[in-house]
Amino acid sequence: MVECALRNVNLIIEPPAVRRGQHVVLRCMYDLEGAPLYSAKFYRGQLEFYRYTPGEFPNTKVFPFPGIHVDVTSSNATQVLIRNVGFGLSGNFSCEVTADAPLFSTATALGTMQVVELPDKRPQLYTEHTRYEPGDVLRANCSTPPSRPRAELKFTINNMVISNSETQYIRTIDNLIASRISLKLQLQGVHFSSVNPAIYNGGHGSNSINSHAGFTFLPNPGGLVLRCTAQVGELYQEYKEIELGTPQKDPVPARVTHSSGSSMRNFFSSYFSTSAAPRCHGGIFLSLAAFLISGYAFLGQIGHNRVTLPIAHSLATEILRTLPCLQDGLDEQASSGIIGFRSRHEH
Repeated sequence: MVECALRNVNLIIEPPAVRRGQHVVLRCMYDLEGAPLYSAKFYRGQLEFYRYTPGEFPNTKVFPFPGIHVDVTSSNATQVLIRNVGFGLSGNFSCEVTADAPLFSTATALGTMQVVELPDKRPQLYTEHTRYEPGDVLRANCSTPPSRPRAELKFTINNMVISNSETQYIRTIDNLIASRISLKLQLQGVHFSSVNPAIYNGGHGSNSINSHAGFTFLPNPGGLVLRCTAQVGELYQEYKEIELGTPQKDPVPARVTHSSGSSMRNFFSSYFSTSAAPRCHGGIFLSLAAFLISGYAFLGQIGHNRVTLPIAHSLATEILRTLPCLQDGLDEQASSGIIGFRSRHEH
C-alpha cells in the first residue's frame, strides 16, 4: 500500500494589492494525491476567520474578525472571497490544509495582502514662469492627491533626474498621505540638451541620470521639458510635463540689397509711403532733399550701371510723389526765417 502525501500547498492572493473598498480572493492551492480533504482553514495573522470541513454540515464556518466580510456563497474548499476590504487587512494571511484519515497530514502556505488607495488624479505641476533660458532660476512645485501608501515624486529635465529637490508628506484625516515636491534650480546649458537612451547603457536605465559621465547629450533646440513623475510601488505611475523652451529671439530685419528689383522697389515704397508724411516737416526735409538729389544722380547713371528700368521707374515715381511734400517743407522753413529765398530779380 502506497501512502498518500499532501503536496504543493500555495496561497495566491488576487490581487495582491487591492484598493480600499474592493474585494479580494484568497486561493489555497494544494495536491492531496488522492487522499480525502479533512479541512481547509484561513487565517489573518494567528486568528482563524474561515473554515471549510466537507465532513460536517454546514461545510463552512465564519469566525468574526474586524474588517473581514466573507462572501460565503463565493467561498469553498479552495478559496475565500472577502468584500469591502479596509486598510486594517494589510498584512499576512495563511491557509492550512489537512488530509483526512489515515494520514491527517497538514501543510500551511503564507501570503501577503496590501490594501491601497491610489491617487485619483495625475500629478499637478506648476512653474514660476512659462519660458526659461540658461542662467535663469527654475522654481517649480509638484503634488499628488492623497494616497496610501504615499506616492514618491521625482523631477526630470529632458530625461535628467534632478536630485536637489525637497519633498513633503502630509497626512490627511482619513489616514492618507499627500506628497509634494519643490524645486529651485539655476539652469545650465546641459539642461537644454537631451539624452539619447539608445547610446547610453549605464546602470541607471535610459531615463535616469545621476552624473554626466557616460552620457551622450544631443541638442534639443529651444527645448526644456520639465516632468514630474508620481509612483506608488508597481501599482501606479503617472506623470505631468511642461515644455519650457527658451524665449524667442528678436526678429532679424531683412537686408536691403540691390540684387533684385523687388527689394529696391520695396525699400523705396516703404520709405516714401503715405504713412511717412510727417518726415517732411521740420528739419527732416533737408535729409529728404539730399536724398532726392542723390536720386536724380542715380537716374543719371542708369545708362552706365546695370540697373533695371523697373527700379529706375519706381525711383522716379517716388521722387515725383515727394516733390509737393518737399515744397511744403521749404515753404514752412522759409516762413519761419530759417531759410531765405531771394527772388530772381533781386541781384
